[in-house]
Amino acid sequence: MTTIAKTAIIVQARLGSSRLPGKILQEIGGRSVLAHNIARLRDVPGTDVVVIATTDKPSDDPVAAAAQAAGATVFRGDEQDVLGRYLGAARLVEADVIMRVTSDCPLIDPDICGAVLALRATTGADYAANNMPRLFPHGLDCEAFTRAALERAAVETSEPYDREHVTPWLRRTPGLKRANLTGPGWPANQQRWTLDFPEDLAFFADLFAELPRDRILSWQEVLAWVGQHPALTLINARHRAPSAMAQDPTAPVAVFRFEAHARIGSGHAMRCSTLQTRLEGLGWRCHWAIDDVTAAFLGAAIPPGAHLRLAASDPVAQVDEIAAAIGRCDVLVIDHYGVPAAFATAARRIAGQITYIDDLADRDMDADVILNTTPGFTAADYSARNPRPARLLLGPDFALLRQQFPARRGARLQTLAQESIGGIRRVLVAFGGVDPLDGSGVALDMLAAHYDGAIDVVLGSAAPHLTEVKQQVARLGARARLHVDVADMAGLMAAADLVIGAPGTSTWERSCLGLPSLLIGIAENQRTNAAVVADRGAGLVAGFLTTQSRESVGAALAHAFREVLEVSARLRRMALAAAQLCDGRGGQRVTSALLPHQPLKDGRDLVLRPAETSDEALLLAWQSAPETRRFALNPAVPSAAEHHRWFGDKLAADQDWLLLGDVGGQAAGYVRLDWMGEDKGRPQYLISIATAPGWYQLGVASALLRGARSLAPGAHLYAKVLAENTASVALFAKAGYRLAADGYFHSLPGQAKEA
Repeated sequence: MTTIAKTAIIVQARLGSSRLPGKILQEIGGRSVLAHNIARLRDVPGTDVVVIATTDKPSDDPVAAAAQAAGATVFRGDEQDVLGRYLGAARLVEADVIMRVTSDCPLIDPDICGAVLALRATTGADYAANNMPRLFPHGLDCEAFTRAALERAAVETSEPYDREHVTPWLRRTPGLKRANLTGPGWPANQQRWTLDFPEDLAFFADLFAELPRDRILSWQEVLAWVGQHPALTLINARHRAPSAMAQDPTAPVAVFRFEAHARIGSGHAMRCSTLQTRLEGLGWRCHWAIDDVTAAFLGAAIPPGAHLRLAASDPVAQVDEIAAAIGRCDVLVIDHYGVPAAFATAARRIAGQITYIDDLADRDMDADVILNTTPGFTAADYSARNPRPARLLLGPDFALLRQQFPARRGARLQTLAQESIGGIRRVLVAFGGVDPLDGSGVALDMLAAHYDGAIDVVLGSAAPHLTEVKQQVARLGARARLHVDVADMAGLMAAADLVIGAPGTSTWERSCLGLPSLLIGIAENQRTNAAVVADRGAGLVAGFLTTQSRESVGAALAHAFREVLEVSARLRRMALAAAQLCDGRGGQRVTSALLPHQPLKDGRDLVLRPAETSDEALLLAWQSAPETRRFALNPAVPSAAEHHRWFGDKLAADQDWLLLGDVGGQAAGYVRLDWMGEDKGRPQYLISIATAPGWYQLGVASALLRGARSLAPGAHLYAKVLAENTASVALFAKAGYRLAADGYFHSLPGQAKEA
């Protein structure tokens, strides 16, 4: 007989609040904050009961009464020992699985909560969350964990911090399995949807006064509404908090110089913020050096504490402004076609390395690293543009995709691997946020005539043809849905069988998820991408609205659609071909390219790079070497099949890092950082290193340790070393790692020494 686990959502709630007393019983939109919270949580799929865990103080009697009136179970316990209060509530309702949320989040999303619960179940994790790091709006945080793990925490922790905040022990303790639901990232994660200050209450009051009350809106619907009313986000913007690591004065610094405005949109900001999110999550400090036009356009989407205002027009004076604000930076990233090379040349006095993000190879540069993801460019295109030797990161392998895309790639490819897949059940129409030539309208006209399945349409709130597209969607009825200002684009793509869109930068997002496409060009610079997609068999090109009539493009689109509709095997072949165009690991490759080289004893430099599929056999050979296995935690040599599965899983794990150390183009060893949770906002990694046979006594292991710390300066690093491995024990100790009672060597930021 199968026993079904009982799942309880337990919400901590009390009236005491120093910043906003009685906040959870404040009324917004016709009901209390607590009532909104409970109503939403009762819609979470896969749950059995909602419990309000309040204190046993008489002052919290109104909380208990309000919770009961809203249909929740009530448990009352110690005010300070919130962990104990959670355990008591779990025991009361005999819960096996617990979801934790707080009562000051009236927009908590049932689907996100359900996804975290499902993630914990499918991975078998002891603990799962959606904020490691926080890539959802603040106020959608939720955590799921087993009752057994909570029982352990209650027994094993004695820290007041752990007992007050319930889950820190679960987030950091070695030996527990954890999982994280990746959020959409910037700019959605700049939203503040939690209640702590009077300004937050004013924000919710204005928002709920406008939202419909006949149903619970999803977080994406709320996000779209807020996007169309940007003044709302300014009400409580000053209370947005930077990440825990963003303020470390010893951390390396990256400065991003880019532009964004109504004419070009936010594409440059998106690329820079994608790299910033990855760097900041590792412990770097990041700043945006932008002018007033860009700042006004982005508004509250600028991360708190990141803005470096550039008031001067002269490029040298702009460098002076950056220097006056922050001093030096380790990396300066330029993603701005209007910035002259003189700016970069002047910036060399304050920047350790200068990186350009480019698309056209049509301007003079002064770069150490050049990133251009458009296919077809070569070193020759930059030889006359850049006066110094530069590391070139060319092609879709280096595409900077938001982490939501690689996070979904594994599950999507598993679906594509099923031989039974075929047919078109859902079509996604996505021409970018603006779609100035109305490719969406052409696609919808064709689908209305030739397709009767589900349709998702994506546009931005500033799209010039939004009104017409709304009318077309309405005529299609319930099977079509318009999504405005979408944050979780990866989710929509992963649910689709086919996309009709433009061959712009989203080409690589679609490719990461193995999504076949029918393409309509809406800009001349998209022709190269269109040709690559067609040549590789990942899509069909129906034409370009820049040079062809709507009628001719529509007719070609209908012909292409009939081709894939009638031959389902072709659709699958296109999907598999798309997945080969971009593997989603560009963020790791670009981040690694920014790291300083590490010197060896003989004067040569070790350069870190992510492992590639071509390294599989080499790593197996290293793992099979007797000198490697001698002190391995698992002394058994893996079989080729075991190694293949492990290697594939490691490359697909976007939160893990498997880096090879190259010396003069030869691999000399590797360092692994396996993600294992979070410690007060800092990521935790289990680090392991290996020097390749033939590379001993040169300082490779020390260089690998230094390189790992340069990659993740803000991380809490753990190492597991056998006591009899005296050389490794000495190596880690010299590098500043300290052996703790839990049996692990620990390295915290600021503890690292010269290894």
